[in-house]
Amino acid sequence: MVAFELSTDESQSTDPSLLRGLNDEQQSRLTKLLDEYLVGLENGESLDSDEIVRQNPDLGSVFHAYLEKLRALYGVAAGMHPTLDAPSVPLPADKQLGDFLLHHEIGRGGMGVVYEASQQSLDRRVAIKLLPLASMLDSNQIARFKNEAHAAGLLQHPHIVPIHSVGSHQGVHYYAMQFIDGIALDAWVRERREEKIAGELAVESGTSSGESRAESAERKRDAWKQVVQWGIDIADALHVAHENGVVHRDVKPSNLMLDRSGKIWVTDFGLARCQTEMSLTRSGDVIGTMRYMSPEQSRGQSALIDGRADEYSLAATLYECLTLRYAHEGEDAATILKKIDNEEVIPLHLLRPDLPRDLGTVIAKAMSKGREDRYETAKEFAEDMDRVLRGEPTIARPPSMSDRLIRLASKHRRVALSAALIVTFGLVGSTIYNAKLAAAKSVSDSNLARATRSELLARGAIDRLGAQMAESLAHIPGADSVRREYLLETLQYYELFAAEVKDDPALREDLAMTLAKVGDLQSELGASQQAIAALKRSESIYAELAADAGINDPVRLHWSTCQNNLAQALVRAGKLEEAARYFVRAMTLQQKLVNQGPAFPQRREAEVSLATTMNNMGLLLMRTDAKTEAESYFAKAIERLQPLTIELVSNTDKLSESNAGEIAKKLSAVQSNLAGLLTESDPERAIRYASQALESQLSFLQAEPGDAEIAGQTMVTLNTLGAAQSAMGRNAKAIETFEQAIEMGNQVVLRWPNHPNYRRDLSLSFNHLGLVRSKMKSLGKARAAFEKALEVGQPLATQFPEDAETQSMLGGVWNNYGFLQQQLGDAGAAAEAYSQAIRLQSVAVSVAPEVVRYNEYLRKHRANHQSVMPSAGNSLPQEELQGLIHEAN
Repeated sequence: MVAFELSTDESQSTDPSLLRGLNDEQQSRLTKLLDEYLVGLENGESLDSDEIVRQNPDLGSVFHAYLEKLRALYGVAAGMHPTLDAPSVPLPADKQLGDFLLHHEIGRGGMGVVYEASQQSLDRRVAIKLLPLASMLDSNQIARFKNEAHAAGLLQHPHIVPIHSVGSHQGVHYYAMQFIDGIALDAWVRERREEKIAGELAVESGTSSGESRAESAERKRDAWKQVVQWGIDIADALHVAHENGVVHRDVKPSNLMLDRSGKIWVTDFGLARCQTEMSLTRSGDVIGTMRYMSPEQSRGQSALIDGRADEYSLAATLYECLTLRYAHEGEDAATILKKIDNEEVIPLHLLRPDLPRDLGTVIAKAMSKGREDRYETAKEFAEDMDRVLRGEPTIARPPSMSDRLIRLASKHRRVALSAALIVTFGLVGSTIYNAKLAAAKSVSDSNLARATRSELLARGAIDRLGAQMAESLAHIPGADSVRREYLLETLQYYELFAAEVKDDPALREDLAMTLAKVGDLQSELGASQQAIAALKRSESIYAELAADAGINDPVRLHWSTCQNNLAQALVRAGKLEEAARYFVRAMTLQQKLVNQGPAFPQRREAEVSLATTMNNMGLLLMRTDAKTEAESYFAKAIERLQPLTIELVSNTDKLSESNAGEIAKKLSAVQSNLAGLLTESDPERAIRYASQALESQLSFLQAEPGDAEIAGQTMVTLNTLGAAQSAMGRNAKAIETFEQAIEMGNQVVLRWPNHPNYRRDLSLSFNHLGLVRSKMKSLGKARAAFEKALEVGQPLATQFPEDAETQSMLGGVWNNYGFLQQQLGDAGAAAEAYSQAIRLQSVAVSVAPEVVRYNEYLRKHRANHQSVMPSAGNSLPQEELQGLIHEAN
């Protein structure tokens, strides 16, 4: 037990007697006057104390008494009120506080300011925490401050900062503790973030050597173990506190200190609640640092706060240390509190796939929304983290698919009800599976085959449920965030299944299919590198099975789909040559299956897959300006899809409800793509193909007005049609078409505001409209259109920093806006716009350096920028500048 030293000045505190004769209103007014006087001192202004007393004669004697203390202690008490980000100012050497000589400020928080000091009687270096002088008028705050000292002083643990002395001097309450020579953990995180950014910049600029990158990667591989060890030490310390009836309630990086030897310390029990003194915190108080609050803290449910709240805060801190990003992002209190209460954090393994999967599971358990789902004690949390370090099985297990669906449904009842009919059957299948799986764990080895079969049947149920739920949510306005969360949950299930069967040779085919689904989900979630890795693993397993003659034709069709999807993921990552190789492999395999004719029952599906891959190959070639080859692939895709559409239409009266409907949608998409290719070279044919596509798409939209996908495709086709009309000089008609696209785009984005494709296409509609307005010399209207294009599209640059096409598209819009500003005679605005275009286009080039047109666009942006620089004297003629403009594709 820590022996407290009580200051000999404690008896000299005259505060109670000074206040005893004042009523509540007078005490409140006194507080205000003292605060105003302090603020004046901090701002270098000395308020007239006599004038204050003349205006408040009933407070004269009390005010003068406190004023003497302020004058004696200014620099200590006055230092309590600067803003939190104010720089520390060294105090004069004569600032004495009883036995302590104060040197300079080293930190501040909600309960006071901390100074480095010397305790003269023992000649030792200490940290001393002071309570603001005006807070003496708040008995609740004084009680909390004393409670902090009492709470921390009762605790003995090698990772808890010990308390040396508690007291007050001339009305200033304080306590002294061991001085930790080091940095707070939040500073450590900032340093790691800066190192990461510097490393990325060095790689981009080519100044980073292979050796330095290897050393950095090796440090990163080992650093997580140190973070987990810190977590174990902190959890052990918190367990001791909890055992003594003390809940910290403010665990966060800034309250964790790293000394020079790398030892972690828990400090600042400023919000600690001794469970024997519950009256200090009223129900409804929200105290603590928001980003690290448990859900029950964020809701102000003080009665529910126990040691498990500290577990949550520690887990959020460790998450930040491992990922270098907040567990709950947000710039304002309302956003952060809403996320804590309603949203799950991004699973650790999606941000750090190099870490052990069990580590993410352990941290996720400690960050469970419900405290009953967390570890019972911080000691159990520490022990599970230790198991991760030792490579042993953990207590924490990933939640079952049924658990996740129930949790999602309870969180989003209104959205879930919209998809209820679809979900019901899938959820029943999932629940049955979990019951079977639980029973399977108790069977003997002789029943292993039966258990495996149950797992496979269950995965089939999840496959159907996943597809149906995702499709259903895609058509529900406002459900984007729910759909994303659902996709994350489904992804976790598939990854868990893949981890379970990876070493079972009998399940290699199932592993390949599951990894392909993992890759598809990661692509949809924007994790392009993880998607490529998963799809490559899947494709290689399929190849191994094919070499052993171990797969049949239907599985070969799945293989070809995997190759197509892998190629698409590579295109998004800017790896076009590698993508082309996989497209060719997929088409070769699909062609062999089609050539079997009626002997292959899935011939029609193979035909559609082949046409789809041909279309995607055409898009890739379009990106590389191989226009003749691209046109050939689009034409071949149309040739295959048209007969299939006619064949199936003759067998159904409701096109949109049949397979023919889906094939017809693909056909219209290919026609629209071909129209886009021909816009400049043959605008008349482009109009014909776009009109054909538009006719089909509008009929589908009329039948299914809530189909977001077909609405998006219709927007693209309208943009293409308008561009072709403009190329033929039909500008008035083009404006009408673009305005139709904008009207549709506004409705779609309003209903699905977080869908990036719809936002991108709407931005393009405004860009195209701006170009046509500019051609017609309606410069004011053109400027409004370009500014709207940037307003809609600019957030995508931050949201998708590795999407080269998005960066290039936005670079094109800025370029066009710059040229317009040049036409309007505003060289400064034009230069700024061209600079933005160069910045975005440079990102596109760095992501996909092999795309020739990205480099060409960058050269054009730079030439345009140079033309408006003062040294250039606007040397380029207007006609040449006009030629440098390109439409954002």
